[in-house]
Amino acid sequence: MKQKLKKAITYYDQFSKVYDWLSPRWYYEEARKFAIEQLHLNEGTTVLNLPCGTGQNFELFQKHLKNTGQIIGIDLSDGMLAKAKNKISKNEWTNIDIIKEDATNINPKWLIDQNYNSLKIDAVFCDLGLSGFPDWKEDIDNLYEVLAHNGRFVIMDWYLPVPSLKGDIIKWIGKGEVARPLYQYLSSKSDNFHVDTSFNRGGVFVATAVKF
Repeated sequence: MKQKLKKAITYYDQFSKVYDWLSPRWYYEEARKFAIEQLHLNEGTTVLNLPCGTGQNFELFQKHLKNTGQIIGIDLSDGMLAKAKNKISKNEWTNIDIIKEDATNINPKWLIDQNYNSLKIDAVFCDLGLSGFPDWKEDIDNLYEVLAHNGRFVIMDWYLPVPSLKGDIIKWIGKGEVARPLYQYLSSKSDNFHVDTSFNRGGVFVATAVKF
């Protein structure tokens, strides 16, 4: 498993050089805009974005936060994080922390270790990442645990349960699985859950769970 993870990180370090070109923001624009609306961000709130990749979400977060509150961007790829940091510097955003960390380590103790123990995590956004994480169920469990009362957990990802050429291409590019029951698992966490599977011709979903 460690060797597989190391291989994935190496791949994404290289992929980061062309990520914004091969996976442009416009391709996921409708789904991403809808997903971020589901986070219910306001000035002063905190959102944890994992994986944050090259920081494609940051500009959309800031339309709601207006450089207030806190954005915590987490990824394991130095290449991806370098791109994200460039976006932060270029836009002079001051409310974003960038952290290199494994998703399996994100839990209440980790928040304390990072001096975030007094910070309320109002929203968690996982986009195009859980489909590639080896311990995705554990990751969802941990992220849901750090979410505050009435916080919102949003996943945007692929779900193509029937084998297809499109699915094979997405798996080849993203090195993830496109048939994982991600939103089905998230639905078991909350009675306040909804999913929209209409994006990218039915291949991309946006799922939202509210924690009580």
